[in-house]
Amino acid sequence: MILALLILFSSLLLSTGLVVSRASFFRMARHTMAMLNTIIDTQADDVVKQKLLIQNLSNLLLSLFLFSFLMICIFALSLLPLLIYVNFDWMALSNLEWTSYLSYGALLIGGAIPFVLLPLKKDKGDYSEWSMLLHRMILDNGNIAKQLFGFEKKLFSSKLKDNKSDFVIISGLARSGTSALTSLLHESGIFHSLSYANMPFLLSPNSWQKIYDPTDKKLKERAHGDKVLFGYTTIEALEEYFFKAHLNNSFIHEKTLNEHVLDKKTYTYYMQYQQLLQKEKDTTYLAKNNNFILRYRSLRERNKDFKVVFIFRHPVEHAYSLFKQHQRFSALHKEDAFSLEYMNWLGHHEFGANLKHFQFANTQIPKDANPDSMDYWMHTWINYYTMILNLEEDPNRMLLQYEDFLHEPRKTIHVLSEFTGLDIPIHKLKPFKNNNSYTGELNAELKQQCIDLYMKLIATKASV
Repeated sequence: MILALLILFSSLLLSTGLVVSRASFFRMARHTMAMLNTIIDTQADDVVKQKLLIQNLSNLLLSLFLFSFLMICIFALSLLPLLIYVNFDWMALSNLEWTSYLSYGALLIGGAIPFVLLPLKKDKGDYSEWSMLLHRMILDNGNIAKQLFGFEKKLFSSKLKDNKSDFVIISGLARSGTSALTSLLHESGIFHSLSYANMPFLLSPNSWQKIYDPTDKKLKERAHGDKVLFGYTTIEALEEYFFKAHLNNSFIHEKTLNEHVLDKKTYTYYMQYQQLLQKEKDTTYLAKNNNFILRYRSLRERNKDFKVVFIFRHPVEHAYSLFKQHQRFSALHKEDAFSLEYMNWLGHHEFGANLKHFQFANTQIPKDANPDSMDYWMHTWINYYTMILNLEEDPNRMLLQYEDFLHEPRKTIHVLSEFTGLDIPIHKLKPFKNNNSYTGELNAELKQQCIDLYMKLIATKASV
């Protein structure tokens, strides 16, 4: 009986040590992946790559040493009660009755208790620690993701036979209704896209689906607090990770997201990526991407067929919505570090601690503009929609007014059907409501600039 109690206590110490020291294992796993990511990088300058290799190797060796040291300490501590029992006689220790049912039971109970009483916590968000580790290992390492994309193309090459050049993009400045419209269109069943089920293996969707194919259709409100629901099968703006990985974040700077040219190879990969995401025949690729304006001109030069819908909204209400979300996500990012990492991975820099504005040739956002003021967000609105208004004439580009979508959703879907040339089977729709409004003071001159631009957008929008 005494031996069983000692085994119980020793296994309790061992499993408790493993649970408590898991951060050391997570750190080693991340450093290992970072090292591999640097090794397989074929585009980095030799000098830069060498520095990264030395840095990553140092981190890996240090984390490996700390992990090994912890494991030795944990195993030594867990054996200590038994060694004391046999007066540190290793021969006597090996001769103890280890194979009795009582010993097995004590071992199992002691090993299980810490995992019951000390469950792996969730961060302030929706992800367990193991899930966060997996996301960090894959999404933090773009070269590994690209390598997986290469394997994906070979494994599912049969999907790459169709050379369709048409697809549909829903875009606009954040908080313009792009999520709601994209989700509604996807419900029609005639489109294919990325969903949360593809996370974190965004560049190898078919391979990941073989392992992970969630059927849970429960929905809950997203972090924006805007009553928009999401679940595993909800589509979202996830394709930006493709461009971040293949362009090595070259368009992302300290405070800006810069307009850029998409080279032929990346464009070819992008079209292949769309095909890999197709689950059923005769569906069209659909994506919401608020960063699409950064490469729209470049893509249009290579492809005259795709359709893009840019949504605009009343500037004051739009700026106010962005302002509130910036405050909300700034607070969230302070409390939940993973949520900030998550938005950085996906290229979401619309608001929060990782805020960046679009940089165009004639960007009009003053350097001293404060994101904690309405002026900044009105400047942001003017900057974005001036760019939209100044784009070259294009029959495959549509301007859609957010308020039209709210009040006349059925007519809006009809207009989109005509624009895309697709029969979008959505008929039973009711008008949406949005009661948010700004009643505070505004810079009169800035407000007038917004209204003038707004009227020009209305003059060129799709008629609903």
